[in-house]
Amino acid sequence: MEEEPYIPDVPITMKESTSLFPNNLSVWGHSGTLHYVVTSRGLVNIVVAKTGGTMQKQMQGKECSHAKPIIQAKFVALSGNLYLILCTFHGIQIHNATDQRLLLFHPLPADPSKPGEEVFAQGAISIGNDMVAVGASSGRILIFKKDSGTFAWADTLQGHSNPICDIQYNGKRLFTSDDNGCILVWCRKSDTWDLLKTFEGAGSPCSTMCVYNDYVVGGYGSGHIRVFNHQDGSLVAEITAHARWINALDVNPSGLMVSVSEDTIVNLWNLKDISLQHSFSIPNVQLCGAQFLQGSDDFAVTGYDMKDILIFKKNPDFKK
Repeated sequence: MEEEPYIPDVPITMKESTSLFPNNLSVWGHSGTLHYVVTSRGLVNIVVAKTGGTMQKQMQGKECSHAKPIIQAKFVALSGNLYLILCTFHGIQIHNATDQRLLLFHPLPADPSKPGEEVFAQGAISIGNDMVAVGASSGRILIFKKDSGTFAWADTLQGHSNPICDIQYNGKRLFTSDDNGCILVWCRKSDTWDLLKTFEGAGSPCSTMCVYNDYVVGGYGSGHIRVFNHQDGSLVAEITAHARWINALDVNPSGLMVSVSEDTIVNLWNLKDISLQHSFSIPNVQLCGAQFLQGSDDFAVTGYDMKDILIFKKNPDFKK
């Protein structure tokens, strides 16, 4: 029997099942300890895994419920401290990840010109050592700055005409995607943000992104993956990667990218030459989250209505 390049490890079983939202897995690791967070309707499952076992916690989002669930939970590390950002239908929440203290609740106002339209936050990332960016259904990107143990609004970026889906940052540039498939590239100069490039969409949401060297990669509701060069503005590749909505992309430092979709398929790509390295199915599971573990080739995935976080390890015995 041919050896597989990846083998399943012992899964992590959570108390509640996973909601069907894009990017529904955030992993942060330090000194051999991995922190996982997954949204489950009005609360989040938090798992801290280290040698010797796991510890689980659940946290209720402020004013969140089954009817008004948490859309995304994201770990961010700022100046050695770990925070948890919750994107909800009521607004933006930033919690201390250690003791779950609420440090910021920023409600999102309804648009009076669009009565009855849902208002929500989606997409979050850290910027440097003291700021976070969070997307809103208005198309705005809100910047919050850490100040004396709490957070305060610092700036708003306006360039999108549709709800924000995802946000990425590579240390120099900020990348934001929206519900129409547009990707905008921003650069901070002093205390202002300049819009450098616009990659136009075609009507399908760019639900997830990752950044590797000069590439910004978008995963779309149409099942396509598009690779853009954010330096020269060119489309490098367009791939019919999945049969259904792509919910998560992640890339590790070596250029290995994982993509997962509602079609049950996990694909692994080499971004150095944009080639498919491996593909497999997790039958009957609509996949909605994926992330590499501490920059390694090992990765975790989540699926809708599953209580397990599935872990896949690189097979040391695999030979090409």
